[in-house]
Amino acid sequence: METGGHGVKTFTWRAQTPPVDFRDSGPSTREQTMDLPQLTLDRVVHQRERLLFAVILVVSVLVYAVVVLVAMSDPRAGGVILLYGCLFAIAGFLVHALALGRVRGNAVLVSARQFPLLHRLAASHAQRLGLDPVPAFYVLESGGILNAFATKFLGRKFVIVHSDVLALALQQGGSAVGFIVAHELGHHWRGHLQWRWLTVPGRLLPYLGSAYSRACEYTCDRVGAYCQADGAIDGLLALAAGGWLHQHVDAAEFAAQGESDRGFWIRRAELISTHPRLPKRVAALLALGVPTPSPQPMAAGAGAGAGR
Repeated sequence: METGGHGVKTFTWRAQTPPVDFRDSGPSTREQTMDLPQLTLDRVVHQRERLLFAVILVVSVLVYAVVVLVAMSDPRAGGVILLYGCLFAIAGFLVHALALGRVRGNAVLVSARQFPLLHRLAASHAQRLGLDPVPAFYVLESGGILNAFATKFLGRKFVIVHSDVLALALQQGGSAVGFIVAHELGHHWRGHLQWRWLTVPGRLLPYLGSAYSRACEYTCDRVGAYCQADGAIDGLLALAAGGWLHQHVDAAEFAAQGESDRGFWIRRAELISTHPRLPKRVAALLALGVPTPSPQPMAAGAGAGAGR
Protein backbone atom coordinates (compact mmCIF):
# COMPACT_ATOMS: atom_id res chain seq x y z
CA MET A 1 0.00 0.00 0.00
CA GLU A 2 1.39 3.32 -1.04
CA THR A 3 0.38 6.85 -0.39
CA GLY A 4 1.32 10.21 -1.81
CA GLY A 5 0.92 13.74 -0.58
CA HIS A 6 0.43 17.25 -1.91
CA GLY A 7 1.93 20.43 -0.53
CA VAL A 8 -1.47 21.94 0.28
CA LYS A 9 -2.20 23.37 3.71
CA THR A 10 -5.55 22.35 5.14
CA PHE A 11 -7.37 23.02 8.35
CA THR A 12 -9.05 19.94 9.76
CA TRP A 13 -11.64 19.60 12.48
CA ARG A 14 -10.77 16.61 14.64
CA ALA A 15 -13.03 14.81 17.07
CA GLN A 16 -11.77 14.45 20.61
CA THR A 17 -10.59 10.92 21.41
CA PRO A 18 -10.00 9.26 24.76
CA PRO A 19 -6.46 8.97 26.12
CA VAL A 20 -4.50 6.11 24.59
CA ASP A 21 -2.80 3.45 26.70
CA PHE A 22 0.45 2.63 24.89
CA ARG A 23 0.81 -0.74 26.57
CA ASP A 24 -0.39 -4.05 25.20
CA SER A 25 -4.18 -3.94 25.05
CA GLY A 26 -6.77 -6.66 25.35
CA PRO A 27 -9.32 -7.74 22.76
CA SER A 28 -12.13 -5.44 21.79
CA THR A 29 -15.80 -6.33 21.73
CA ARG A 30 -15.64 -6.82 17.95
CA GLU A 31 -12.81 -9.37 18.14
CA GLN A 32 -13.74 -13.00 17.59
CA THR A 33 -10.63 -15.12 18.08
CA MET A 34 -10.74 -17.97 15.55
CA ASP A 35 -8.87 -19.54 12.67
CA LEU A 36 -10.03 -20.49 9.19
CA PRO A 37 -9.28 -24.21 8.93
CA GLN A 38 -10.16 -24.21 5.21
CA LEU A 39 -7.56 -21.49 4.48
CA THR A 40 -4.04 -22.90 4.40
CA LEU A 41 -0.80 -21.40 3.10
CA ASP A 42 -0.91 -23.53 -0.03
CA ARG A 43 -4.33 -22.05 -0.87
CA VAL A 44 -3.86 -18.37 -0.09
CA VAL A 45 -2.25 -17.40 -3.41
CA HIS A 46 -4.84 -15.79 -5.68
CA GLN A 47 -5.44 -17.79 -8.85
CA ARG A 48 -4.55 -14.87 -11.14
CA GLU A 49 -1.29 -13.92 -9.43
CA ARG A 50 0.84 -16.74 -10.83
CA LEU A 51 -0.70 -16.44 -14.31
CA LEU A 52 -0.20 -12.68 -14.54
CA PHE A 53 3.34 -12.93 -13.21
CA ALA A 54 4.14 -15.49 -15.91
CA VAL A 55 2.73 -13.13 -18.57
CA ILE A 56 4.74 -10.21 -17.16
CA LEU A 57 7.89 -12.33 -17.15
CA VAL A 58 7.39 -13.44 -20.76
CA VAL A 59 6.73 -9.86 -21.91
CA SER A 60 9.80 -8.61 -20.06
CA VAL A 61 12.06 -11.30 -21.50
CA LEU A 62 10.80 -10.51 -25.01
CA VAL A 63 11.51 -6.81 -24.52
CA TYR A 64 15.03 -7.54 -23.27
CA ALA A 65 15.57 -9.91 -26.22
CA VAL A 66 14.55 -7.18 -28.67
CA VAL A 67 16.91 -4.73 -26.95
CA VAL A 68 19.78 -7.23 -27.22
CA LEU A 69 19.05 -7.83 -30.92
CA VAL A 70 19.00 -4.07 -31.60
CA ALA A 71 22.27 -3.64 -29.71
CA MET A 72 23.92 -6.46 -31.68
CA SER A 73 22.75 -5.11 -35.03
CA ASP A 74 23.68 -1.51 -34.25
CA PRO A 75 26.44 -1.12 -31.62
CA ARG A 76 25.93 2.64 -31.46
CA ALA A 77 22.22 2.27 -30.66
CA GLY A 78 23.12 -0.45 -28.19
CA GLY A 79 25.52 1.89 -26.41
CA VAL A 80 22.83 4.58 -26.12
CA ILE A 81 20.32 2.06 -24.76
CA LEU A 82 22.86 0.79 -22.23
CA LEU A 83 23.73 4.32 -21.14
CA TYR A 84 20.13 5.38 -20.56
CA GLY A 85 19.34 2.06 -18.90
CA CYS A 86 22.18 2.57 -16.42
CA LEU A 87 21.14 6.17 -15.77
CA PHE A 88 17.53 5.19 -15.03
CA ALA A 89 18.69 2.32 -12.81
CA ILE A 90 21.00 4.58 -10.80
CA ALA A 91 18.33 7.26 -10.50
CA GLY A 92 15.77 4.70 -9.29
CA PHE A 93 18.24 3.31 -6.77
CA LEU A 94 19.07 6.74 -5.37
CA VAL A 95 15.43 7.84 -5.12
CA HIS A 96 14.48 4.65 -3.28
CA ALA A 97 17.52 4.82 -1.00
CA LEU A 98 16.91 8.45 -0.06
CA ALA A 99 13.17 7.94 0.51
CA LEU A 100 13.76 4.93 2.75
CA GLY A 101 16.61 6.72 4.51
CA ARG A 102 14.30 9.62 5.30
CA VAL A 103 11.69 7.24 6.73
CA ARG A 104 14.18 5.30 8.86
CA GLY A 105 15.83 8.50 10.03
CA ASN A 106 12.57 9.94 11.40
CA ALA A 107 10.33 6.97 12.22
CA VAL A 108 10.29 4.89 15.41
CA LEU A 109 11.96 1.48 15.18
CA VAL A 110 9.70 -1.19 16.72
CA SER A 111 11.28 -3.47 19.32
CA ALA A 112 10.34 -5.51 22.37
CA ARG A 113 10.42 -2.28 24.42
CA GLN A 114 9.21 0.11 21.73
CA PHE A 115 5.56 -0.58 20.84
CA PRO A 116 5.60 -4.16 22.24
CA LEU A 117 2.10 -4.92 20.89
CA LEU A 118 3.20 -4.30 17.30
CA HIS A 119 6.45 -6.18 17.93
CA ARG A 120 4.54 -9.18 19.24
CA LEU A 121 2.15 -9.21 16.27
CA ALA A 122 4.99 -8.94 13.77
CA ALA A 123 7.02 -11.71 15.40
CA SER A 124 4.03 -14.02 15.73
CA HIS A 125 2.83 -13.63 12.15
CA ALA A 126 6.34 -13.78 10.69
CA GLN A 127 6.95 -17.05 12.53
CA ARG A 128 3.68 -18.47 11.22
CA LEU A 129 4.70 -17.54 7.68
CA GLY A 130 8.23 -18.85 8.10
CA LEU A 131 9.88 -15.44 7.64
CA ASP A 132 13.30 -15.39 9.27
CA PRO A 133 14.58 -12.88 10.13
CA VAL A 134 11.52 -10.79 10.89
CA PRO A 135 11.42 -7.66 8.69
CA ALA A 136 12.26 -4.43 10.49
CA PHE A 137 9.13 -2.50 11.48
CA TYR A 138 8.95 1.28 11.76
CA VAL A 139 6.12 3.52 12.94
CA LEU A 140 5.77 6.78 11.02
CA GLU A 141 3.44 9.73 11.60
CA SER A 142 1.15 10.11 8.59
CA GLY A 143 -1.18 13.02 9.22
CA GLY A 144 -4.20 10.82 9.92
CA ILE A 145 -3.75 8.37 7.04
CA LEU A 146 -4.49 4.74 7.90
CA ASN A 147 -1.98 2.76 5.89
CA ALA A 148 1.13 0.58 5.89
CA PHE A 149 3.52 -0.64 3.22
CA ALA A 150 6.28 -3.19 2.70
CA THR A 151 9.57 -2.39 1.02
CA LYS A 152 13.00 -3.87 0.47
CA PHE A 153 16.48 -2.42 0.05
CA LEU A 154 19.73 -4.28 -0.65
CA GLY A 155 18.27 -7.52 0.64
CA ARG A 156 16.85 -6.05 3.86
CA LYS A 157 13.10 -6.20 4.39
CA PHE A 158 11.06 -3.43 5.98
CA VAL A 159 7.46 -2.72 6.91
CA ILE A 160 6.39 0.87 7.56
CA VAL A 161 3.24 1.27 9.67
CA HIS A 162 1.57 4.65 9.85
CA SER A 163 1.01 5.82 13.39
CA ASP A 164 -2.78 6.00 13.14
CA VAL A 165 -2.87 2.28 12.33
CA LEU A 166 -1.10 1.53 15.61
CA ALA A 167 -3.36 3.95 17.46
CA LEU A 168 -6.31 1.92 16.16
CA ALA A 169 -4.92 -1.16 17.88
CA LEU A 170 -4.17 0.62 21.11
CA GLN A 171 -7.66 2.07 21.31
CA GLN A 172 -9.78 -0.85 20.14
CA GLY A 173 -7.67 -4.03 20.28
CA GLY A 174 -4.99 -5.50 18.08
CA SER A 175 -6.89 -7.82 15.74
CA ALA A 176 -7.45 -5.32 12.90
CA VAL A 177 -3.83 -4.19 13.06
CA GLY A 178 -2.74 -7.83 13.23
CA PHE A 179 -4.44 -8.35 9.88
CA ILE A 180 -2.75 -5.28 8.37
CA VAL A 181 0.64 -6.43 9.69
CA ALA A 182 0.13 -9.92 8.25
CA HIS A 183 -0.99 -8.43 4.92
CA GLU A 184 2.29 -6.50 4.60
CA LEU A 185 4.33 -9.51 5.69
CA GLY A 186 2.53 -11.41 2.94
CA HIS A 187 4.28 -9.26 0.33
CA HIS A 188 7.64 -10.38 1.70
CA TRP A 189 6.50 -14.00 2.07
CA ARG A 190 5.37 -14.15 -1.56
CA GLY A 191 8.46 -12.34 -2.84
CA HIS A 192 6.47 -9.55 -4.48
CA LEU A 193 9.43 -7.19 -4.03
CA GLN A 194 12.03 -9.52 -5.59
CA TRP A 195 13.33 -9.42 -9.16
CA ARG A 196 11.50 -6.19 -9.85
CA TRP A 197 14.30 -5.06 -12.17
CA LEU A 198 13.74 -8.15 -14.30
CA THR A 199 9.99 -7.56 -14.71
CA VAL A 200 10.07 -3.78 -15.19
CA PRO A 201 9.01 -3.87 -18.89
CA GLY A 202 6.01 -6.08 -18.18
CA ARG A 203 4.97 -4.07 -15.14
CA LEU A 204 5.05 -0.87 -17.16
CA LEU A 205 2.67 -2.30 -19.77
CA PRO A 206 -0.71 -0.54 -19.36
CA TYR A 207 -3.29 -2.58 -17.42
CA LEU A 208 -1.04 -5.66 -17.12
CA GLY A 209 1.16 -4.37 -14.30
CA SER A 210 -1.78 -3.00 -12.34
CA ALA A 211 -3.77 -6.22 -12.81
CA TYR A 212 -0.87 -8.23 -11.38
CA SER A 213 -0.58 -5.82 -8.47
CA ARG A 214 -4.28 -6.20 -7.67
CA ALA A 215 -3.93 -10.00 -7.70
CA CYS A 216 -1.02 -9.66 -5.25
CA GLU A 217 -3.23 -7.58 -2.95
CA TYR A 218 -5.92 -10.27 -2.97
CA THR A 219 -3.25 -12.82 -2.06
CA CYS A 220 -1.98 -10.71 0.83
CA ASP A 221 -5.53 -10.19 2.10
CA ARG A 222 -5.78 -13.97 2.29
CA VAL A 223 -2.44 -14.13 4.09
CA GLY A 224 -3.76 -11.57 6.56
CA ALA A 225 -6.92 -13.62 7.09
CA TYR A 226 -4.84 -16.79 7.52
CA CYS A 227 -2.82 -15.14 10.29
CA GLN A 228 -5.54 -12.96 11.87
CA ALA A 229 -9.00 -14.02 10.74
CA ASP A 230 -10.80 -12.13 13.48
CA GLY A 231 -9.34 -8.80 12.34
CA ALA A 232 -9.54 -9.20 8.56
CA ILE A 233 -12.85 -7.43 7.91
CA ASP A 234 -12.24 -4.76 10.53
CA GLY A 235 -8.80 -4.11 9.02
CA LEU A 236 -10.28 -3.39 5.59
CA LEU A 237 -13.23 -1.43 6.92
CA ALA A 238 -10.83 0.78 8.88
CA LEU A 239 -9.07 1.64 5.61
CA ALA A 240 -12.45 2.58 4.12
CA ALA A 241 -14.18 4.46 6.93
CA GLY A 242 -11.42 5.32 9.39
CA GLY A 243 -10.26 4.11 12.77
CA TRP A 244 -13.45 5.03 14.63
CA LEU A 245 -16.32 4.93 12.11
CA HIS A 246 -15.41 1.50 10.72
CA GLN A 247 -17.03 -0.23 13.70
CA HIS A 248 -20.39 1.21 12.57
CA VAL A 249 -20.10 -0.11 8.98
CA ASP A 250 -22.19 -3.09 7.91
CA ALA A 251 -19.63 -5.37 6.23
CA ALA A 252 -22.15 -7.30 4.10
CA GLU A 253 -23.75 -4.08 2.83
CA PHE A 254 -20.32 -2.62 2.05
CA ALA A 255 -19.34 -5.78 0.16
CA ALA A 256 -22.57 -5.60 -1.88
CA GLN A 257 -21.64 -2.03 -2.83
CA GLY A 258 -18.91 -3.48 -5.03
CA GLU A 259 -21.58 -4.90 -7.34
CA SER A 260 -24.28 -2.26 -7.01
CA ASP A 261 -21.97 0.75 -7.48
CA ARG A 262 -20.19 -0.01 -10.76
CA GLY A 263 -20.24 3.16 -12.81
CA PHE A 264 -18.14 3.60 -15.93
CA TRP A 265 -15.49 5.75 -14.26
CA ILE A 266 -15.38 3.53 -11.19
CA ARG A 267 -14.45 0.57 -13.38
CA ARG A 268 -11.95 2.59 -15.40
CA ALA A 269 -10.29 3.83 -12.21
CA GLU A 270 -9.94 0.28 -10.90
CA LEU A 271 -8.38 -0.96 -14.14
CA ILE A 272 -5.41 1.38 -13.68
CA SER A 273 -5.25 1.01 -9.89
CA THR A 274 -2.67 -1.13 -8.09
CA HIS A 275 -5.27 -2.08 -5.45
CA PRO A 276 -8.73 -3.62 -5.87
CA ARG A 277 -11.69 -1.62 -4.63
CA LEU A 278 -12.20 -2.09 -0.92
CA PRO A 279 -15.79 -3.42 -1.24
CA LYS A 280 -14.51 -6.16 -3.54
CA ARG A 281 -11.70 -7.02 -1.13
CA VAL A 282 -14.21 -7.35 1.72
CA ALA A 283 -16.50 -9.47 -0.48
CA ALA A 284 -13.60 -11.77 -1.39
CA LEU A 285 -12.82 -12.43 2.28
CA LEU A 286 -16.47 -12.93 3.19
CA ALA A 287 -16.67 -15.55 0.43
CA LEU A 288 -13.88 -17.45 2.19
CA GLY A 289 -15.90 -17.58 5.40
CA VAL A 290 -14.01 -14.90 7.27
CA PRO A 291 -16.02 -13.92 10.39
CA THR A 292 -18.15 -10.82 9.96
CA PRO A 293 -18.23 -8.37 12.88
CA SER A 294 -21.64 -6.97 13.75
CA PRO A 295 -21.86 -3.22 13.20
CA GLN A 296 -22.23 -1.23 16.38
CA PRO A 297 -25.19 1.16 16.45
CA MET A 298 -24.27 4.81 16.27
CA ALA A 299 -25.93 6.60 19.15
CA ALA A 300 -27.64 9.92 18.45
CA GLY A 301 -25.36 12.78 19.32
CA ALA A 302 -22.24 10.56 19.26
CA GLY A 303 -20.33 13.34 17.57
CA ALA A 304 -21.14 15.92 20.23
CA GLY A 305 -18.06 17.78 21.33
CA ALA A 306 -16.22 17.14 18.09
CA GLY A 307 -14.33 19.83 16.28
CA ARG A 308 -13.29 21.84 19.27
